[in-house]
Amino acid sequence: MPVHPGEIAVSGTVPVTARLNVRLGGPSRLAPVLRKQDSGSELQVAAIAAGDEVQGNRLWFRLADDSFVWSGACGPFVQHEPGYSAPVPTPFAPAPVAPVSTAFPAANVIDLYHGDAVASFEEAQVAGVLGIIHKATTGRSGRDDQYAARRERATDAGLLWGAYHWGTAAPAEEQVANFLEWAKPDENTLVALDFEASPGNQMTLQGARDFLHRIEQELGRKAVIYSGITVKNALGAQHDEYLGSHRLWLSQYGPAPRVQASWDNYWLWQFSEGNASDPRRRKIPGIPGNSAGEVDCNYYPFTGEQLRAEWAS
Repeated sequence: MPVHPGEIAVSGTVPVTARLNVRLGGPSRLAPVLRKQDSGSELQVAAIAAGDEVQGNRLWFRLADDSFVWSGACGPFVQHEPGYSAPVPTPFAPAPVAPVSTAFPAANVIDLYHGDAVASFEEAQVAGVLGIIHKATTGRSGRDDQYAARRERATDAGLLWGAYHWGTAAPAEEQVANFLEWAKPDENTLVALDFEASPGNQMTLQGARDFLHRIEQELGRKAVIYSGITVKNALGAQHDEYLGSHRLWLSQYGPAPRVQASWDNYWLWQFSEGNASDPRRRKIPGIPGNSAGEVDCNYYPFTGEQLRAEWAS
């Protein structure tokens, strides 16, 4: 088997220690998922490669079938004599979320608001969706009337549940009070601030900081911040240590996500709003979306087990 540039040819095996994505085409989190591989199995390694950095680790393994896995989900590499064959792993089919283009990731987290139709959270869960982040509130008084009922339906279907607040120019303490009263987050609920453009009623950067600080005071944990061009324009090249201490839910509709200087990477990436002309859009079974058939699609780049562990942390 040929060695690709930047690789070191080896012959050995690694144990899988956390369910992982086996990727086709290169050592990248954006490469198409060939299959899922559960922990406890053993993979035959043909080369060690440098690829996308994940949690500070750029080391990937190229497997005997020319696919790639990130080393952080594997145990120590064990070298073997030539001719050794690892046990054939049990393949796991990728989630049946049908992409228009396989050049973009699967949508494993969906965000919703009252204007999105939902037929069956069970169908979405079977199709590979792991979590739902639903709009709860806007500003000092706006409330999404579908939030509570959908929360029960989604959690009954085995989905992770999150709530987001659309920030406005209103005083942060009034917005937090509105959000907590309506969202009623428990220890399993992801909470997020939606910091995006709101012409005529724009939340300021300081307003976002105040909101996040008060949430942390009330809940004892940090919220996720959802933003894209808004936070990039507000901060420019400035590194904001406080905002950067919050997980970033990046809004960017394009093939190459780029984060503002306060973050090393995104935690969750909203890569498409489901527009019919967008090649990244996904059709989500059980969630038809808005009247135009659009639904926001988000990608979490690690395993489902890791997402569950981090979700409401």
